[in-house]
Amino acid sequence: MFRNLRGRIMRGEGFLRNISVLMAGTIAAHMITVAGIPITTRLFNPEAFSILAIYSAILSILLTLVTLSMHLGIPIAATHRQALSLVAGSALIIVIFTVVLSFAVVFGSHWIIGALGRPDFEPYLPLLIPGCLLGGGYALLQMWFSRRKQFGLVARTRVVRSAGGTGTQLAFGFAGGGPVGLVLGHLLYNGLGVFGLSRRLIRDEAGKLKELTVADVRQGLRSNKKFAIFTTPENLANVAAIQLPVLAIAANPETGEVGQLYLAQSIMMLPMMLIGSSVGQAFIADAPEYFRRGELWHFTKRVLRGLTLTGAPLLLLAGLIAPFLAGPILGEGWTRTGELIAWITPWMILQFLSSPLSTIFYIAGKQWLALLVQLIGLCLRFGVVLVAISMAPGWAMEAYALSGAAFYLSMLVVMLAVARKRQ
Repeated sequence: MFRNLRGRIMRGEGFLRNISVLMAGTIAAHMITVAGIPITTRLFNPEAFSILAIYSAILSILLTLVTLSMHLGIPIAATHRQALSLVAGSALIIVIFTVVLSFAVVFGSHWIIGALGRPDFEPYLPLLIPGCLLGGGYALLQMWFSRRKQFGLVARTRVVRSAGGTGTQLAFGFAGGGPVGLVLGHLLYNGLGVFGLSRRLIRDEAGKLKELTVADVRQGLRSNKKFAIFTTPENLANVAAIQLPVLAIAANPETGEVGQLYLAQSIMMLPMMLIGSSVGQAFIADAPEYFRRGELWHFTKRVLRGLTLTGAPLLLLAGLIAPFLAGPILGEGWTRTGELIAWITPWMILQFLSSPLSTIFYIAGKQWLALLVQLIGLCLRFGVVLVAISMAPGWAMEAYALSGAAFYLSMLVVMLAVARKRQ
């Protein structure tokens, strides 16, 4: 499969090398995660995974806000100094956001729990604070080292994150630690690599970071304000369209066990992240140059063709066999997960094809269009799930899956239209 990927995704040694390095780390990381899944499903019941689903949903929404998307400007900054100023400015925003979140958790926990409709989640609220700090820091540093094309370093941190997160979950599971083990493992998975990347950044750039002035940081943030104005609401709408329905399903006992849905999504995300995230990270590193040369459309077609011929068949196969294998592999009580995997397969295939190319909007300066697409998607997906909960709660998860397929198909069409116009 990976030999075919080399020949199919595109012609270009640098791009292929970047993908290969990232994929090597991603493969190793996901082998650890995959090996741990059949064990964690036997150590933790679906209710424990429901707590993890709620934590993951809230943290995912918060992480779209933690840097105001300023870190996305790092790979495409015109100069090294401008990129460093964005690193410093984004780090400052992360610290401020984390402080504000801390006050919200301390003084507003009762309101938050009331809105969630899950009193059993209250003990886990404080873990959102380090989750945001570590997750935001990792996202920021990953963009910096993508700009520097140090993909080997990024790949190694993926292995560290996976080993730390999975190891924590297994340790708590064997010790009978309850849902907190799942939550702590997820927290570490999101941000464990931040420590090694931070040390490397300071080692390589300490002198230049010290030379930055307040004016540099202010100018860097001001020149990239489009990301805060358009991209942050766009990312928020994108993530909210995925996670708000999960929270709505979790709050309604008639919809079924949301932990089953969370596990189904997590399993189907593995092959998607295996190839899609590596391609997406390499795409954002090379696409600006193709855009400047007027070749973005041809570059995008080659990448999309490679994605279609490699990862999409894997996802389709997983969806076909999941209903038959979920019980034997995951253990007693998890057969519903296999059924849900089959339902979400069309959504995951279309997301796999579109997500690596989503930076086309940023590269083409069409942040406003990306925002519009995501806002429509939020209204569509959340609205469909709310209607399903009110009319047929037992089918809410299936409605959620179908709305995802409809949205990502629409987004893919719009992105390709933008790329073609810029040829």
